[in-house]
Amino acid sequence: MNSFDLRHPEDGQLLRYLDGELPRGKANQVRTHLEACWQCRSQIEELKTAVGDCVRYRKNVLGVCLPPPPAPWHALDFEKVEAELAYQSIFARLTNFILSPTRNAPLRWAASGAAVLALTAGIFQQLRETPKVEAAVLLKKAIAVSQSRPVGGKRLQITTRTGRITRSVGAASRPAASNPAETELAHLFQTAHYDWNDPLSAAAYSTWREQLLAKRDEVVSGPNSYDITTTTDAGELVSATLKLRTTDLVPLQGRFEFRNREWVEMTELVDQQTTPASTVVAGAAGGMPRQPGMPSGPSLDPAAAAPESSSFSEELQVAAALHQIGADLGEPIEVSREAGQIVVSGSGIPAPRQSQIHSQLDRFPHVVVRFADPVFPASAPPVQSEPVARDAAGTDKTNHTARIEQRLGGRPQFERVSGEILDWNDSAMTRAYALRRLAQQFSADTEQRMTAEDRRSLHNLGRAHLDAFTKDSQAISTTLRPVLTGLGGSAAAPESHAPAANWQAASEDLLTAARRVETLSAVVLGVTAPSGTYAAAPSQLLTALAQLSSRAEQCRKLLSEPN
Repeated sequence: MNSFDLRHPEDGQLLRYLDGELPRGKANQVRTHLEACWQCRSQIEELKTAVGDCVRYRKNVLGVCLPPPPAPWHALDFEKVEAELAYQSIFARLTNFILSPTRNAPLRWAASGAAVLALTAGIFQQLRETPKVEAAVLLKKAIAVSQSRPVGGKRLQITTRTGRITRSVGAASRPAASNPAETELAHLFQTAHYDWNDPLSAAAYSTWREQLLAKRDEVVSGPNSYDITTTTDAGELVSATLKLRTTDLVPLQGRFEFRNREWVEMTELVDQQTTPASTVVAGAAGGMPRQPGMPSGPSLDPAAAAPESSSFSEELQVAAALHQIGADLGEPIEVSREAGQIVVSGSGIPAPRQSQIHSQLDRFPHVVVRFADPVFPASAPPVQSEPVARDAAGTDKTNHTARIEQRLGGRPQFERVSGEILDWNDSAMTRAYALRRLAQQFSADTEQRMTAEDRRSLHNLGRAHLDAFTKDSQAISTTLRPVLTGLGGSAAAPESHAPAANWQAASEDLLTAARRVETLSAVVLGVTAPSGTYAAAPSQLLTALAQLSSRAEQCRKLLSEPN
């Protein structure tokens, strides 16, 4: 079962579904959910009633009460306007010059070729620059929204290849003791000319982006966020991604990839009175929305805390309980340790879902559950932005897309197959993120201090995510391999890769390989415009699928080793 089926769509998604604005894959998920959910079908009917009331109010009240226009509209002579515009067009003048009977034939042919090349180059340049414009506009709006908010501090959870730290930035930050890991990260960002004072901000991202002489932007619109990715061949920071929440353009998460193959991920943590010693966020994207107004919850008595010997066992039980109801697959739920107790908090969780989580966790004596709805300042109204990504069923066709459509027997078959692959990719990435998040919550060092029974429970949770991931990835591979082979693609020899020392490291390798498959699948299916890097996308995707299978098998082997 897809993780989307385990929870109700948000009101915004239902409204976009009614308006036909959801991408094809998400629309299919909502449609499937509605077939089995009376509650959501009732909400759909209420939305239809509300829309109908608005239409009737506009027609019967506004239409009658508004004063008549001061003068009638004059008819527009569209043919005359189009003729004038065509006459003013430089391309029209060039065409008239070329096709003039007074020009000799060779000159006309040469000029025609030059005009076609110039027009093609202009169109290509305009299309190539479009993502840059979209990225710049979104960042500008995000900066304006942030400047309208009160200046305050925030805590960032920073994850790297070697570990994880929590850092305070902004007005509420206090001088911290010298931390070698943070000092090294500060030097890395400063070398890349990226502001380390507030790295998870639209202003820092925009300043770094604007200084680049050559860059490539990609903007992907999801149901709840915009993902802006900028890549460059110059500088120490070669790729950066900033996730902005759709409603208010607040940065939720950032990922930074450096030339030395180091990577850094950042997520803003929920504001609480005390900073937990260790924090982990459940879900696919590795972060939860910024939540001003989150209550601190009941005070925790250290004397009532669970003994250290049982803390791992109870935290595993909490993880297993959340897993049973699918709450570890993308919902904004945070699990942390505070004063010896386990705190499960979240924001924007529907009331029925809160009750379900409470019923799973309230039986644990050392677990505190907190929920609150996000409160947005009145000075920062939601920013309305147009979607900036298209679905695979769009009208634009790449060379790969057209050939795949021909091999499958037409556009309807292509839409069906591409929709299935995109859904499988979404589900597989959800599982890959969940497995990596489990590995971050229970590191290899932590696992060594567990009992044999707890290690078996942890490995069972990991294998459950891996089994679901493997099912989706095998479906993608089975569907795509014959198509890619028919396009002339062939898998290259596998790259030499040092085997991971433990399943936690293997989960990171698996996520990297899954991202590669997801990116190449989007290129082949026409969701993402191909660049020179992906000129041989069918062969690259076949190679990536083979690597993904190998990484999954390696992770499974490490999770199956005797404890």
